[in-house]
Amino acid sequence: MREQTVPGYTCIILLIIGNVSGGIISRRAFGGEINAQSAYYILAIMLIFSALMGYRNVKRNTRNHRKWMLRSVVYFSVVITARLIMLASRLIISNIGTYYSLWRCDEVFFVLKNEDTLVQRFAQCASSTPSDNGLYVPVHASVHEGKLGTASAVRVVQGMALWVATIIHMALVEVYIRSTESANHQRHGFVLEARDFDSSKTYSPRNSYW
Repeated sequence: MREQTVPGYTCIILLIIGNVSGGIISRRAFGGEINAQSAYYILAIMLIFSALMGYRNVKRNTRNHRKWMLRSVVYFSVVITARLIMLASRLIISNIGTYYSLWRCDEVFFVLKNEDTLVQRFAQCASSTPSDNGLYVPVHASVHEGKLGTASAVRVVQGMALWVATIIHMALVEVYIRSTESANHQRHGFVLEARDFDSSKTYSPRNSYW
């Protein structure tokens, strides 16, 4: 049991720390768009809740423990699917060509690294301190327009990708849990037994399964 307990506790603690940290960073990540922020917060709550429910049921109900841990693992992998959706959707919006995202002038300057280029492309950003200019300007979202255009495209689709991936994972894990209900096990002492296990029966040691 110790071989499972210690890694389990460690995983939950690190999961909580990581999600709290991610929630704090989400205020600035990808421009801090509100749709992306809300997706980060909801996903963090889902992850922590499912992990804690899995921990709560580890000694009470192994079947529920399995379900909650499956949910936890699947929710944790949402970011992978979101990344794939992001890669595809940023190409789509680039071909559409009518999407923009709002950037602070100092953010644009950080990407362009050149004040002359900044003023040439965004005259509103002309300032004696371009690295500390809080004025917002629209940036065209297109992967065909260098680093700035690509970053703008990523900013546009980030929140959408997270929400779509979250919904997909929530639906698929519930379908999987229900379709594999027969795989659930119950706890008997320190052993996970089959659902039809009868502890009143005496099993012969000659039986290859027991």
